[in-house]
This record gives sequence, structure tokens and C-alpha cells, in this order.
Amino acid sequence: MKRLSLRLLILFFGCMPQPQITESEAIAIIEQLHTNSFGTAEVISIDYRFGRYAVEWENEGNCEWDINHVDGDDGSVEMKQASIC
Repeated sequence: MKRLSLRLLILFFGCMPQPQITESEAIAIIEQLHTNSFGTAEVISIDYRFGRYAVEWENEGNCEWDINHVDGDDGSVEMKQASIC
């Protein structure tokens, strides 16, 4: 039973499609979207899971911080969490 579970995990993760959007493209999308007249958005961290990038960024110019999800296929952006101090 343990061998079957291990094989299923390998099969599942081995068959996951590669994203169409690269990590650097996801970073550029977020920086362009959130840079404004108050300051420049800087990416703090980025992680790819389940078909999307989780991108944490901040803009010190207007004290803004956020985590956005960038779709790995079409580059669409969804806000997960935001803070403005």
C-alpha cells in the first residue's frame, strides 16, 4: 500500500503542467501594476504552487504591502491580502 501511495504522488507531481508565465514575468507584472507616483513596488518573495504564483510585495512610498496571486497561464492577478499603514 505504501508503494502505491508513493507511485501515485510521483505520478501526480510529475504530470503537473509547467506555467506559461515565468517567475520573472510574474514579478514584472506585479511591479508594473503597483508602482505609482508615491513609489516603486518591490517584490519580497515569490512562490509557485497549484498553477499560480503567490507574490508578496511592498511599496514603501505609500506604506502599502500585499500578497497577489498571478495565474501561471494567463498572467491575471488576484489580490489575496493587503495592508496600507
